[in-house]
Amino acid sequence: MIVLWILLGLIALIFLLLCIPVRFDLNYNGEATVFIRYLFLKYRVLPAPEKKPEPKKEKKPSEKKSEEQAKEKKPNPLLRQVKKYKEAEGLTGLLTLAKDLLKATGTRFGKLLKHIKLKDFDLYVLVGGGKDAAEIAILYGEVCAGVYPAVSVLLGLTNCKSPHGRVSVDLDYSVKEPKVLCTASGAVRPLFVVHHGVQFILRTILPFYNKFQSAGKPAVKSAAPAANKKERTT
Repeated sequence: MIVLWILLGLIALIFLLLCIPVRFDLNYNGEATVFIRYLFLKYRVLPAPEKKPEPKKEKKPSEKKSEEQAKEKKPNPLLRQVKKYKEAEGLTGLLTLAKDLLKATGTRFGKLLKHIKLKDFDLYVLVGGGKDAAEIAILYGEVCAGVYPAVSVLLGLTNCKSPHGRVSVDLDYSVKEPKVLCTASGAVRPLFVVHHGVQFILRTILPFYNKFQSAGKPAVKSAAPAANKKERTT
């Protein structure tokens, strides 16, 4: 009985930890900086922390040759399977599989975005850098046509409304290079990330992986119809 209570306590503790939001802060000004905070912990995702270089050991010529030969003999298994699938299903089948996988991934990611609470989002785009004023004006129109709808969808999915969600696109003929400035902060509960991650693996990755691996293999026919025929004849 004590063991059962301990297990229930651990499950309750894990569930509680998964319900505590993970907060993130993003800042882009020519270089992206991303921080993640959970409880009293803070970790910098971008730029990645620098690792201390390990002292390199000099290898003997025989060891270098053996490593090079091993790399040459072992082809990439993924590329080999892609080639095998292409030979079995054709280029159209391979492209269709990739399109369906991207579509399923986008659908699952869109469901996860609904659970992300974007508390603040500010995007500023400055268009310029061209010599021809007409080309810059056309580019400005294209940027506006792409940025505003995309940000509108993002803010709608994450429930970030004005004045917390701001986007601006400006035009300056004197600027030599275009600029993009972005700051964002939000939170998401790990419980939803785990849930959608498991769903993505079970409902998307595994079916596509099985289909990808079964390329060119003969379909296994069931032996039940043959058994039924024998019973009827007897």
